[in-house]
Amino acid sequence: MINIKDVAKLAGVNISTVSKAFNNYKGISEATKERIFTAAKTLGYIPSKSAVELSRGAQPYLGLIINNLNTNSAKDEYIFRIVSGVQERSSELDMDLTLFTATQIKMKDYNYVNFCKRHRLMGVIVHGLDMNDPDLDDLVKSSLPCVLIDMEHESATTAFISTDNTQAAEDVVHLMYNKGARKLCHIMGNLNADVTQRRKEGFLNATRRLDIEQNAIIIPGEFNEHLAYINLKKTLEVHSDIQGVFASSDLMALGAMRAIKEAGLILGKDIALVGFDGLTALEYTSPSIATVRQNFHSMGSMAVDTLIRISKGKSFQSRNYVPYDLLERESVKQPLR
Repeated sequence: MINIKDVAKLAGVNISTVSKAFNNYKGISEATKERIFTAAKTLGYIPSKSAVELSRGAQPYLGLIINNLNTNSAKDEYIFRIVSGVQERSSELDMDLTLFTATQIKMKDYNYVNFCKRHRLMGVIVHGLDMNDPDLDDLVKSSLPCVLIDMEHESATTAFISTDNTQAAEDVVHLMYNKGARKLCHIMGNLNADVTQRRKEGFLNATRRLDIEQNAIIIPGEFNEHLAYINLKKTLEVHSDIQGVFASSDLMALGAMRAIKEAGLILGKDIALVGFDGLTALEYTSPSIATVRQNFHSMGSMAVDTLIRISKGKSFQSRNYVPYDLLERESVKQPLR
């Protein structure tokens, strides 16, 4: 790849002179500028915007990589909240933000590290990737500053921002237990997602401490509304005495609500239901569904500040938990009958 060194060599000047010429610094003769611009044109060299701004003292680009954008479902609003938090904070700091998807990067046959270097990013914020992705492991082990959202991993240049998913899941179980639920079902998310494992761990921890683990049932849901509906429907046909359902996402909680109603059970009276995320839709269901509300906007904002500290070589907190709210709504409001 042609770089600034190649331009300097062809023009017969040093690298700093080339940089100053592209940034229109005073003190460089027109003849020298012309020689530099001609060399750049001959080589096909185009200075990156981030390199230009960095030489001027401006903040460089930061990147945000997410798994995918789903334009078909407003229920995935948490992605918007994360992006909003990252964008607003980076804007306050006068930094440019570039958004990428994992699919977009893979289609170009890049790994995350090379992709970020190609785009000359000062660091990257990552959300929603498969924890078994070898490219993610390479990214975390690299020297590139990185902040993960909802993926608990850390290194010398990597921090994470998350809800304490394990503790939140324990709180959900205790809430349903206090309402009289003793036989519980947990609908898991994607098995390769870090949050899935931590919420499952919290569910099992709490049922073990409350001595109801023998009555705990775990079924797959893959963060999919329809799959959660199908699997809970089948489970209720065999275990009609389930008294509480903890869905690892609000999307799956919506599917669970449908299965519960079709089983002839009254939500909030015969059986409790709690989701996870804090999507707006759950507030307006009938009955309204309890949930763990995550502060995704704060996660995004905190990720920017943490990434800057890492990139500047300052001390940083590698493990960061953002407070959550356990919202008691009609699906778990009163003691079960």
